[in-house]
Amino acid sequence: MPYSALLHTHVTSWTVALILFVVSLLLLRAGKDKALKGLQMVLRLFYILILLTGIYLLFQINFQASFILKAVLAVWLVYVMEKILTLASKGVLDGKMKAVYGIQFGALLILVLLLGYRVIGI
Repeated sequence: MPYSALLHTHVTSWTVALILFVVSLLLLRAGKDKALKGLQMVLRLFYILILLTGIYLLFQINFQASFILKAVLAVWLVYVMEKILTLASKGVLDGKMKAVYGIQFGALLILVLLLGYRVIGI
């Protein structure tokens, strides 16, 4: 598969995953648990697609250091996104934990975007 096609698949998967994450949070707030469970399954499929395309892209660019850092941060971001949804759906995400995970989510998202679009580099 050509590099540009794979890159576009990766970026589109991230975009869709972020939209699904926000919609999941909105469904959670609205109390629509049944719709939320289905949407979380779809979101997890996008996490897998993101991971697979990211690994393949790393192989195509010969594991450059800045992209290895981006990959580690991106996996951490996916973990934080999943943790936020899981804890919130169980009702155990209190004020302090919301702040901790919210700050991690924001900081990681900004770093991943800046590293991914080569605004900052190593």
